[in-house]
Amino acid sequence: NEEIITNLDVDFEKKYLVSLNPNLKKLDENRITEYAKDSLINERIKKIEIEKRFEIVPNEALLSKVIGDIYSGIGISSLIDFEKYLLQNNVDIARVKEKISIEIAWNDLIVKTFANEIEIDENAISKRLEKIKDQEIDNLLLSEIIFTVNDKKEFELKSNAIKESINKIGFEETARVYSLSDSKKSGGNLGWIYKNQLSKEIKDELNDINIGDITKPIVTSGGILILKLNDIKIEKVEIDKDAQLKKMIEFERERQFTTFSTLYYKRIYNSAVINEK
Repeated sequence: NEEIITNLDVDFEKKYLVSLNPNLKKLDENRITEYAKDSLINERIKKIEIEKRFEIVPNEALLSKVIGDIYSGIGISSLIDFEKYLLQNNVDIARVKEKISIEIAWNDLIVKTFANEIEIDENAISKRLEKIKDQEIDNLLLSEIIFTVNDKKEFELKSNAIKESINKIGFEETARVYSLSDSKKSGGNLGWIYKNQLSKEIKDELNDINIGDITKPIVTSGGILILKLNDIKIEKVEIDKDAQLKKMIEFERERQFTTFSTLYYKRIYNSAVINEK
């Protein structure tokens, strides 16, 4: 779309990605370069779309929180130490803030665009809640990777690349690089989810794997989903109905926003003109 991504941009992106995801060093240089290109294209497409609607103005409070989550996730205890760490890797904190601000603005765009299309059937959720009350049910600790493809050939290529990446650098780091979901910031972590909250198709896939394993790619309305089962605990559910109802409604709202975000990005990506020279 007449925006230029240079080799200098790719070199910076490689340093940025490796700084925030040190396990990427386990990959060969060509793979890291491809990650960097994909990351930059993803970011540039989002930035172009956002700036059609509004100026990207950093939300300092949210920016500080996201940055704190990032450096805590790689074992750094303070912003000052994080800035020193970035400098050692030739990464400018100002560029990091700019990149994170684009992601925050993208989430704002999705909320503003699709807020009126979110449909929550509180009555149906309440009925599901009644069924699991005072029962022993599975509580699952899950992580996700969501990606999209345009055809069968691309599906095979991307699925194989993701599997290879998981084997080399682990699920969390692969989620940070490949996933289109907002959960990628936390390595795809979804937290604890009651099994009954999930669709039958997803439950069936999870029934076929053990703790520590990943599912086969699952085709959903919001893209292709790969789940990792991190842990299971069986709970006797004696719950605060109002609190749990609120939690389930929020889970459904986030799921729908993720679906809209993925489909919206796929549409604008498919209409973009991308040439490599």
